[in-house]
Amino acid sequence: MNPLILLMTALCFHTVEANTVDTTRLLIQDLFQNYSKDIRPIQDQTKPVIVNINLDLISLNDFDEVEGTISMVVVAYISWNDRNLVWNPTMYGNVSYLTFKQDKIWIPDMFLCNPADSLTPIGNEHTKVTVLFNGFVTWQPGALLEATCTPNVYSYPFDQQTCQLSLSSWGYSSQQVKIAISSPTFYFNFFQQNIEWKIISSRTKVWSGTFDTGYFDLTIERRHLNFLVTVVIPIIMLAFVNPFVFLLPFNSGERISYSITVLLAFTVYMTVVSDRMPASSLPISYISYFLLSLVGISVAIVTMNIFQIRTYSKHDNDEPVPKWVRKSYLFTRNLFRYRKVNTDDQMKKSFGTEYDGIDIKGTQLLDLDSQKENGDVFYTTVLPLAQVTEKSSSENIPIIPDNHQEVVTWHMMAKITDKMCFFLFSILTIATTMSYFISAGAH
Repeated sequence: MNPLILLMTALCFHTVEANTVDTTRLLIQDLFQNYSKDIRPIQDQTKPVIVNINLDLISLNDFDEVEGTISMVVVAYISWNDRNLVWNPTMYGNVSYLTFKQDKIWIPDMFLCNPADSLTPIGNEHTKVTVLFNGFVTWQPGALLEATCTPNVYSYPFDQQTCQLSLSSWGYSSQQVKIAISSPTFYFNFFQQNIEWKIISSRTKVWSGTFDTGYFDLTIERRHLNFLVTVVIPIIMLAFVNPFVFLLPFNSGERISYSITVLLAFTVYMTVVSDRMPASSLPISYISYFLLSLVGISVAIVTMNIFQIRTYSKHDNDEPVPKWVRKSYLFTRNLFRYRKVNTDDQMKKSFGTEYDGIDIKGTQLLDLDSQKENGDVFYTTVLPLAQVTEKSSSENIPIIPDNHQEVVTWHMMAKITDKMCFFLFSILTIATTMSYFISAGAH
């Protein structure tokens, strides 16, 4: 007979011991016959049990900067060797592993050392463990961890936060349980994105002291577009329309109400921002300083408007203009508006053909001021001395003596002050806004 056929027939009639319920029950009975979960699973009790820990981040639920807490869902991959749970698979129907509840064997009770509410162990009595035939135990408890995390809101809303989870085997010293972390970062096998925060980086480390502690650091960055659109940009818009109050006419009656409305809007936004900030003096966000600066500018604008309206009303009361006010006005006007006529081209442009052939060397120039009926607008006529008499007699312009003092009214003073305030507060607002973005971006 063919030897190959004989071999195949023998294999067909060979029976292999099956992995049945009875063999599994027998295995469990033999393993736990003399097993005690109060004894550390190592032959030499003077040596520590090496416990390997890794965390898989499932979701970042929330970061509360006001309370200073972070909430996340994680799965902990914890493993160690239990020398009391070793068997020969061939003797038990080729059973190579067992799965049962964690309360049947020794486990290194893991605690979150910086909890936000209460100190409770990770996992519960329903969590399963898997034991291989060589004694390698795998424990994968899932948990919703709420840990404390000191917020850094200097750059809010362009801020990054670094939070830490510290895990330790409570009740076992470093001579009894030694913690090891094989991965340098979190695992993100099943991670779900958060709509407010995005993950920047993560790292792990182990600190050995009286108790071994595993540290898991997570750096997150705020998705700032929503806060930028709803808070920061409206604040900047209000800041830039604030100086335009100085362009409103005095007789409109809206200057004070305009500036006070903007001031109230800033105070409302300060309340909105303060509700999102921690109730502590350290740290204080740059946006809080930014809003405080804008409120200060708005208060200064309201105060300046009150003085401006009072200055404008002095004209109707026929109050005389003090000498120092007149000098201040003339100095400011000459600084920003006065143009000195000192070239032939400029003289010809002013007087046309009448200037041709006139020798202006040593010529005296006079300022002739004429005011309109409302007393608010003035203009200056500059003529050579030789033409003063002729032009005055033909156009009925009064001859102004050399010692003539230009007339300055309270209306003039109020209007030029308005222009100065508009440019001053506009520049101050731009500088404050740029300082905020530079400080928030550089921190």
